[in-house]
Amino acid sequence: MKKVVTVFLLVWMTNFVFGQATLDVGITGGAGTYAGDMTKVDLGKSINPAIGAFARYNFNPRYGIRLGLMDGNIGATGEYESNPWEFSKNVLDLSLVFEFNFFRFIVGNKETPYSTYLFGGLGMQIFKYNYDEALLSPVVINWSDYSARGLSSGTVMAPTIPFGIGMKVNLSKKVALGIEGSFRKSLSDKVDDLDDPLYHKYVDTANPNGLPVSYIDEQHNNDWTMYLCFNLVWKLNLSKLDCPVNDKKL
Repeated sequence: MKKVVTVFLLVWMTNFVFGQATLDVGITGGAGTYAGDMTKVDLGKSINPAIGAFARYNFNPRYGIRLGLMDGNIGATGEYESNPWEFSKNVLDLSLVFEFNFFRFIVGNKETPYSTYLFGGLGMQIFKYNYDEALLSPVVINWSDYSARGLSSGTVMAPTIPFGIGMKVNLSKKVALGIEGSFRKSLSDKVDDLDDPLYHKYVDTANPNGLPVSYIDEQHNNDWTMYLCFNLVWKLNLSKLDCPVNDKKL
């Protein structure tokens, strides 16, 4: 076991010693959609444009960290519990992810022409929650308990868990093109304006004290946002880190 750990550490250290640190910036554009509490979603009416930008620091040709911003319209038309439901709103998405290349890749390097990659990390979504009693009352299981929660419209800042997969290809000495599919699990249930309609309280008859039992929204967040985008990437000059000797060791 010690030999396996030693070999792993040596390989890991070699990647950093012989790797070449680089900095990339890019723009991204494509389409976004949603998955959550709604059913019978009309896909044609639920895909909307999205744009963004990012900066990526590559520790070496395999590993990097990326700070990204995505801005787009997220909406859907469909049903909830056989009742018609739709929403549409601007969603601003911030993310910080770790990126792993399956093959060694540096933007502009002819010896690393392409790579597929995985990424994952943490993020934050900012959007407006619209609370409409007239629309919600027909789809909520127990309206008296639900309305007593004191929900109201307003801006929401919700943590997310972003992850995805992509592929990137070098176009020139400074430019690369990529395609990427990403998923963001929201830790809020308010993206679709259906903030846990199944919320209710009831008396557990099996409990001798007859204490109320709560079904709470924090445990049943179902909202996801998804994007399919193209990335155009530029390699920035880092004179102290650009080294032809390192390029030969890729």
